[in-house]
Amino acid sequence: MADLEIDFECEVAAKYELIPATGGRISKNPSEELRDIPENHWPFFLGRIVPIGKTKSRHVSAEKLGNAVRTLVAGLEGKTEPFHVIVLKIVHDLGAPHPRRGASFPNSWHRLAKKLRLMFEGRHISLDDYERPVEFKWPHPAAQEVESILRVHLVPDKHNKPVLALRPENLFDALTLVAARMVATGTTFNICENCKTPFLSGGSRGRNKRRGDARFCGDRCRYEFHNRRKARQGD
Repeated sequence: MADLEIDFECEVAAKYELIPATGGRISKNPSEELRDIPENHWPFFLGRIVPIGKTKSRHVSAEKLGNAVRTLVAGLEGKTEPFHVIVLKIVHDLGAPHPRRGASFPNSWHRLAKKLRLMFEGRHISLDDYERPVEFKWPHPAAQEVESILRVHLVPDKHNKPVLALRPENLFDALTLVAARMVATGTTFNICENCKTPFLSGGSRGRNKRRGDARFCGDRCRYEFHNRRKARQGD
């Protein structure tokens, strides 16, 4: 897909603010969505992120979108920092998923992160006629569907030559498209053997080129794991 570009621009404000949800909104929210979220994080997880000041249109590279995908998948379980903090950082960097609506919601990002993780795991979960979850695994047709709305464009390269490009409708679609391309180019889902944090590795794009069979999310975890094992062997 070297000759196929992702042509995406988003509206980014100079600043964003996270407004916590009230008790009424928290009580109305489905309990299963909050199951893995610490109770003291609920107001922020169900809050809304609003732009402050005017927004500017900014072109976003596929590499930057890919980094956001990695951050969302790794941060899904909130092991390193609260999920709403992760989302706020991404929104500051990339903007809101639906600029016309103004606000962005961390719990909507959480649903997206779950969807992306399932893609990397080769799984798809849908509800049957009785609202019961049913899981499908790759290569079942249900696990092949990405569900992203895309428009096809011809855009100029640096020599004004036409290049075929896919233009997502919004930021969530752009992240889904980039994640699908990452899967197709060999990026895999892993769990760090040291800290048990999910992470993505492998693939042919971007600067993050850890091997697809990587055992650790980074050098620090690799050193800690091997040093701890050496210490046990020395006892």
